[in-house]
Amino acid sequence: MYDKLFLALLDCSAAHAAASKKLFAELSLTKGQPKVLYILRRGDGLVQKRLAELCGVRESTLTVLLSKIEKKGLIRRERRVAKTGRAAYFVSLTEAGREKADRLEEGVEALEARGLGGMTEAERGELMRLLWRAAQNLRDQTHRGAE
Repeated sequence: MYDKLFLALLDCSAAHAAASKKLFAELSLTKGQPKVLYILRRGDGLVQKRLAELCGVRESTLTVLLSKIEKKGLIRRERRVAKTGRAAYFVSLTEAGREKADRLEEGVEALEARGLGGMTEAERGELMRLLWRAAQNLRDQTHRGAE
């Protein structure tokens, strides 16, 4: 057992990263692509700017990533006029992209079940609540330190 948050998180992160990397390789997905497909599976037809926000990356970074995913035939980008009256790119899954996103979802669910194995629903909920709280505490402290 760990007595320091950073050790527990580093170990958990490394174990999760190794298992995730294997899953993503089996699906022929590279870094960043799983997150995009996972988010699009839930909100297909997102404006590229909003997708960048949800992915936590700059739009320029997302543009490069989307180009690679588009070349694989998993997404399509369409230039449309948004509600604001300005042109924007809408990103949606192709049929092949939806199938890949479905397989990704199945793999992620299996990975999560492995990671949370042996825990009760209450323990799972508490773990998630505490991790989100720790993350928020760290974000708040970082923002306060920057002021």
